[in-house]
Amino acid sequence: MQRIRKAFGLDFPQHKSAQLQENHDAGDTLQVIGAGLPRTGTSSLKAALEILGFDPCHHMAECFNYPPHSHAFSALIRAKTNPKTTTPQTYSHRLAAVQRCLRGYRAAVDAPTCEIYPDLLTLNPSLKIILSVRDSDSAWWKSFSETVAQQFALSYGILVYPIPFLRAQHGVAAAIKKHWTTTLLMGGGQEIGPAVYTAHNARVRETVPAGQLLEFNVKEGWPRLCAFLEVPVPEVPFPNLNDAKALKRVMQRTRMMGAAVWMIYLTLVGLSAFLLIAPPSGLKRAVGL
Repeated sequence: MQRIRKAFGLDFPQHKSAQLQENHDAGDTLQVIGAGLPRTGTSSLKAALEILGFDPCHHMAECFNYPPHSHAFSALIRAKTNPKTTTPQTYSHRLAAVQRCLRGYRAAVDAPTCEIYPDLLTLNPSLKIILSVRDSDSAWWKSFSETVAQQFALSYGILVYPIPFLRAQHGVAAAIKKHWTTTLLMGGGQEIGPAVYTAHNARVRETVPAGQLLEFNVKEGWPRLCAFLEVPVPEVPFPNLNDAKALKRVMQRTRMMGAAVWMIYLTLVGLSAFLLIAPPSGLKRAVGL
């Protein structure tokens, strides 16, 4: 599978400090959480935080390299969505699994962390929370619907199902979609759209103490971010990682990879069926004997 990932350009580099997840002590190292939704400049924010010393920073991209992250986060988000069917012991167990995934990271932004920031803030009340925003809810929806939203589709889940790490990541997207429709849109049958952005940001403002929250547009650059984090302004430009085109390429490659694996599976099934049911004489003719 690793060779196939490389062939389709989906072999993402692992963070140099990622092994801290396993080697770090049991203490919670997180200091900063990005509570903004995907497509709010989270890649630029991740790069900025790492420049400022909050390194490594977790991001949804980490789930490509570490499928256990996808499993842990999706299980916790499903538990949040269905509290009546989740016992306190089960919820605590799933939260502990996510903590283990985040062990060694000093910051975390983007999904799926932005869905569970209240839990992490409860565990560590000193966390600083950054709500990354776009210029408007419509600007967010345009960007999101053209990129990340593709992972929410059932057809995408079927297409990538044979590929374990993509199947696991689709599980995260499916859990987030259910969480949004149930908690942010109040289960009213409303389709995901700009209202998700508005409701999510309102929830962050309501649940995070004002002194620990920075509402931030990456267009602002370093000054307010550095002041909030109490670190010096670096002598390098603020990162500008407009990764929409790159993300579209990744989504295209994942679909191509899924289609290729399905073709291999179906070919093998067809060949196996032929070998089982073909008479010996027909089999000899098929192989030219």
